[in-house]
Amino acid sequence: MADVDLATVVALLDDEHVRSILTATSESPRSAKELSEHCGLSTSSIYRRLDRLVDADLVAERTRPRADGHHETAYVSRIDRFEVTVRDGNLSWELDRRSDDVADQLTRMWGQF
Repeated sequence: MADVDLATVVALLDDEHVRSILTATSESPRSAKELSEHCGLSTSSIYRRLDRLVDADLVAERTRPRADGHHETAYVSRIDRFEVTVRDGNLSWELDRRSDDVADQLTRMWGQF
């Protein structure tokens, strides 16, 4: 898991297209082409944002088979919860990521049925 600081997370979240990517990939894994169509951005702009999100470990890459027998890269949000608290003169923050554990993924998939 990447060590990421608050400034990096806030800078990423300041971009409306990053927020759109994160929300779209929290619903289901999506390819860069699908994200481009969803966000109304060029594929190159999507890839630039995805590179930053993957580097910060906020989005993960997955290999997804296609009907034609080939495969493509799909992206999935790793953010489960992001919280900033300001209380009693202190600022604290927490970032919970979804697990990459295959057993956890199967449990989540089973829960969706």
